[in-house]
Amino acid sequence: MKTRFSKLMAIVMVFALIVAFAAIPASAATTYTPIGGTTEITKNLVVESDANIPDITFGYTITRGTPVAATSNTIEILASEVTASIGNAAFSNTDTANTIAGLPTDADPQQPTAGKKYAQKQVTVTFPANSFTKPGVYRYVINETDGQKPGVTYDTTSRYLDVFVVADPATNVLSVDSYVLRNSATTIGTDGSYTSDPDVKSSGYTNTVTQYDFQFSKAITGNQGDKNKLFTFTLNITNAIPGTYPVETTGVSSNVSSITIGSDGTYTGNIDLTDGSSVRIVNLNKDAVCTVSEDAEDYTPTHVIDSGSSVSGNNSGQITLADADHSVAFTNTRNGIIPTGVLLTVAPFAIGLLLFGALAIFFIARKKKRAEEE
Repeated sequence: MKTRFSKLMAIVMVFALIVAFAAIPASAATTYTPIGGTTEITKNLVVESDANIPDITFGYTITRGTPVAATSNTIEILASEVTASIGNAAFSNTDTANTIAGLPTDADPQQPTAGKKYAQKQVTVTFPANSFTKPGVYRYVINETDGQKPGVTYDTTSRYLDVFVVADPATNVLSVDSYVLRNSATTIGTDGSYTSDPDVKSSGYTNTVTQYDFQFSKAITGNQGDKNKLFTFTLNITNAIPGTYPVETTGVSSNVSSITIGSDGTYTGNIDLTDGSSVRIVNLNKDAVCTVSEDAEDYTPTHVIDSGSSVSGNNSGQITLADADHSVAFTNTRNGIIPTGVLLTVAPFAIGLLLFGALAIFFIARKKKRAEEE
């Protein structure tokens, strides 16, 4: 009886211990208030030093990166459950006045690369308020989109944006400590440094517009060619980046000083030229297509493209600015032959008049002399 009672008491005590431990509250998990943030990446657009900045917009995508588990030597890389957003980089002719000489990569900005300049924009990256829910490093991937603008060399390298989120030890309040943009998805050591190229960071993207000039000129020849006569030329441009482009004219002061490429990448306009004059459209984008024709009226037109052979006609045909500047030299010729047949018809009649006049003078003089003798 006593043994049975002892066993029963042991069971009751064990049960009481289990209940007692269950009643002890567990350490409460730290609760963080989620946060967001914003940062900026840089966009550079490089053009020729004497060019206008074209009207061109570059778009971007931002996606959550791939999580990376921690190891004995590297820390965990997190991926937010929330998608971030990113703006565009919109350039225009109005940015021309604020360009920077040289290239963004110039080691010494005081000695810029000759013949180049660039405009710069800041692109905003926005992380919603619930993007970061605990301390750690959150990774995002940024890519440039719409790589189809003619003449533009795009920076196609993906960028990896790491957001370092920390917690205040006293209050457990989260904050963003830093944003780091890099060209590679690199692990991060337990000391907080990148395990590959630790000092290499990226400021953003740089795109370059390759640009060429298009020129056409006029010469007038022939014994009936009027070297002061103005001839009207029609210039057509397609596959061009929208914007305003300088026009340099020699020999004719009445022409425009610039042309504007429409949003559809095309332009059509008239320009007048005379003997010895020319027009140059400055820094059109690579792969722009130019066609120029003239109203030659009663002159015989020929033209030479670049340093080629002279061909008949008043239309250059399509010229693509694929790899160099291009030019078209037009020549208008007008010759006339004096119609000698008219002179032959008039000559005998004129000779007869002269002979009749001479005979009349002879007889009058003779008659007068006889009268004096008498």
